[in-house]
Amino acid sequence: MTESLFSGLKVIDCGSYIAAPAATTILADFGADVIKIEPPGAGDPYRHLPQGPGQPVSEHEYGWLIDARSKRGIALDLRQQEAQEVLHRLARTADVFLTNYPAKVRGRLRVDYDTLSTLNDRLIY
Repeated sequence: MTESLFSGLKVIDCGSYIAAPAATTILADFGADVIKIEPPGAGDPYRHLPQGPGQPVSEHEYGWLIDARSKRGIALDLRQQEAQEVLHRLARTADVFLTNYPAKVRGRLRVDYDTLSTLNDRLIY
């Protein structure tokens, strides 16, 4: 068996909607182990966008299905300290952390560069 380009790369996808999930899907396609962080309940709002023209009829949003492939997932309410601690444990051993949350939201949820880089100084943010 041949090894994929990004085999062994650990990625945390803490993004929403299209850009961040699409970027981490590409990493997963090349073998990275991607963990998608979503809020409990409804999950990423990207799951619930209206169907676009020409998309297959489905109870799920087609674009989200495409960008969710090849990823593992965990539901974390990052407004809660316990959930932040779980994410911080994941970040300590991750290679890449990707988010597209606004800066104020990143700070409030403790997923900003300053916080995560103190946990893992080799983390690509």
